[in-house]
Amino acid sequence: MKQGKISDYVNPVPIKITDDKAIFKVEKLVPTPYIERVLPLEYAPLYEQLAELDTAIPKIVCLEKSDRLTVIEEYIDSPRLDQYLETHKLTSAQIHDLICQLLDVLAVLHQQTPPIIHRDIKPENIFYDGQKLILADFDIARNMQEDADRDTRILGSVGYAAPEQFGFSQSGPASDFYAVGVLMNVLYTGCLPSVRLYKGPEREIIEKATHINSQKRYQSAQEFKDAITGLGRSSWLLPGFRSHQPARMLTAGCGYLLMLFSSFSMDAKSDSAADSFLLRLSFFMVLFLIVLFACNYRNIKSMCLFHSSKSKFTRACGIIISYLLVATVLTTALAALSVAISSFGH
Repeated sequence: MKQGKISDYVNPVPIKITDDKAIFKVEKLVPTPYIERVLPLEYAPLYEQLAELDTAIPKIVCLEKSDRLTVIEEYIDSPRLDQYLETHKLTSAQIHDLICQLLDVLAVLHQQTPPIIHRDIKPENIFYDGQKLILADFDIARNMQEDADRDTRILGSVGYAAPEQFGFSQSGPASDFYAVGVLMNVLYTGCLPSVRLYKGPEREIIEKATHINSQKRYQSAQEFKDAITGLGRSSWLLPGFRSHQPARMLTAGCGYLLMLFSSFSMDAKSDSAADSFLLRLSFFMVLFLIVLFACNYRNIKSMCLFHSSKSKFTRACGIIISYLLVATVLTTALAALSVAISSFGH
């Protein structure tokens, strides 16, 4: 932490003032903006810990204790994530990268002695410029206490706060992972999981992260991150097989066999065996494409026309049009191949 005095920071502009806390935007004697936080002294051990960390959080440049704790931290000149999302729609790859960056920060926080639990992860407390993430606002963060059976204060943002933050048990690393799971769902759908749960391949990760029982959630940032990076290895599996659940895999397998049987047993009147085969293959591919689009295989909907629209109807039209375009291109290509084979035969 850089050395300095509170008196070096001037021109306070109020940002947030409550009964026990105050946050100001201030400047050093040279015109560089900083953030000043005036907090109860009980926050001193936490902010002394934060001042020593080298991770993606606002750097603390000065701490001073009197009857209150005064903290000077760097001013982040980037939009908040909620502001960024108003004008940008993230791709699946960007969401994965953002969540993994966030988990890297949490890994550092949770590895401290005692562990630091943020307890208020949400878009409003994250700065993001499209590439780099910074986790901010530790005003309700706490140190995890091994001998405590529940939180002494009920704090957190509704929708993002884990059940234990409402007094059922002590919050811990899994509480932060709950909020990360909610955030991941919001980034994909724009809604909390309780309103609309994402249906893509990340669904199982979100469901595990937001399980009501903290013991059944991810227990470390690395475990959570491994689940996300593991999607890249399993994302090529066909719909129905990505879950690795026997019942779903059996159902999917039967469905694919039925599609094959119905396609290649159809009466295809043609002049040659090759033409008949390509006609049946074309019919099968049209059916198969419906499955891929319906199941959002490899996040195919994010590549469809109008996928960034806020209108569900417009997005649905974009998916249908995109499907028809792909199906038309595919069947046209197979028809051209059939003509080429016929010409070669003659």
